[in-house]
Amino acid sequence: MLTIEFIDIYIDNIRYKNDYCYIGEKMELSNQVDQIFSLQKNYHSILKNTDYSYRISKLQDFKKAIIENQIEIENALLEDFSKARVETNLTEILPVISMINNYSKNLKKWMKRKYIYSGPLFFGTKSSISFQAKGNCLVISPWNYPFQLAIYPLLTAFSAGNNVILKPSEFTPATNRIIIKLINLVFKPEEVSVIEGAVEASNLLLEKPFNHIFFTGSTPVGKVIMEKASKHLASVALELGGKSPVILDDKYSIEKAAMNIAWGKHVNSGQTCVAPDYVFVHTKNKIEFVERYIESIEQMYGQNFETNPDYCKIISSKHAERLKKMINEAIEKGAILEYGGELYSNGKLQPTLLTSVTDDMSIMKEEIFGPVLPIFEYTELDEVVSYINKNDNPLALYVYSNSKDFQNKFLELTTSGGINFNESLLHVGNPKLPFGGAGKSGIGRYHDHYGFEEMSNIRSVMHRKFNSGLRFFYPPYSSLKKRIVDEILKRFSFFL
Repeated sequence: MLTIEFIDIYIDNIRYKNDYCYIGEKMELSNQVDQIFSLQKNYHSILKNTDYSYRISKLQDFKKAIIENQIEIENALLEDFSKARVETNLTEILPVISMINNYSKNLKKWMKRKYIYSGPLFFGTKSSISFQAKGNCLVISPWNYPFQLAIYPLLTAFSAGNNVILKPSEFTPATNRIIIKLINLVFKPEEVSVIEGAVEASNLLLEKPFNHIFFTGSTPVGKVIMEKASKHLASVALELGGKSPVILDDKYSIEKAAMNIAWGKHVNSGQTCVAPDYVFVHTKNKIEFVERYIESIEQMYGQNFETNPDYCKIISSKHAERLKKMINEAIEKGAILEYGGELYSNGKLQPTLLTSVTDDMSIMKEEIFGPVLPIFEYTELDEVVSYINKNDNPLALYVYSNSKDFQNKFLELTTSGGINFNESLLHVGNPKLPFGGAGKSGIGRYHDHYGFEEMSNIRSVMHRKFNSGLRFFYPPYSSLKKRIVDEILKRFSFFL
């Protein structure tokens, strides 16, 4: 068992070099994983029994640390992403602060045992549901919102009484540094620790018998995570992605829709799991939509995207080149470049609009994850529904219409993680709404009490208060018992 001296060394001497941490003297990554996992496993019996006041105090301390280090967080996102400070505050810091406020207000209520009516069949018993921490949790967070998507599930897991090891993305080293600083200010390493690294770190962690794994990232990697988790029968929450379609009613304001879609598409330069991925526009409105969409982009960002501080870069040259290759391939196969397409030397990709796209293009086979918007034309709404349903369930679906019939068609006939009417992205920011995918776009939900329950073992509890005569129905089964059971079954068949 690891000693208190080891914990003190960890806190006092932790160093950050290359891809991963050092504890005291230089430590091999595999040894680091082994020791931190063992440390947390040995401590779990203590942490799971902490009360709401202890957990809330930690949340409040973390909020205080965020506020005190706000500029440093902004600087980190600026370094990793060239991300505007306002956008960092809106999309990275504000959601976490909102989450902490919500959990601090409601955690006491969520942790209480919930008593339920047992019903006449269980007369003489008392039934309830209790919430236990699942145990050791692994959170693997992505690079696109490196602060929010690391801290949000981490704090959710801790609030449910779990130990957490966070594995952040290797593509955001500056953000990782400030995350590690904040965690070390608030949490003990046996409660929350960070393991940095690339694929090697993930593989080493996934060999450990975690009780729960929370992963945010791509669908192909999500499949690997699930396979690895199955070896230990660990539960998983997979927040994945996919191609989130937009459908524009021909009677809806093209100007309003174009501005909102352009905003949703270019937050974080399109590197958002719920970004509008492609748009269905009625044939008669296509030309106007293209014009309005371009106007909206230039109204928000001007025409000099390379130097605009409000427009962030693509995370790496590898990701940028992938997007450029997809654009070029689409054009070679017949797509029309209506706007943009230029990749600048500083890693920013000009907002890009494509029409005449087809299903055989990579841009329509893969989640785009960048500021590129393909446009499909439609004449009959049924073709749109059919197209969406023949593909994987999207993480989000956006419908722009004031018609209830139009809206209900997609609400009732399609499946997605979330659906927005006349708005993009905002459902993710609502801390009261559950967030997650459907099918290949994800498994599990978080935000609000949905996240608390996702990270908890929901335990059925039944207590016998007094003998209700149930022993009468124990074997041997006489003809009298059969007649009585038949009569009970007959009566219960009339109940709703």
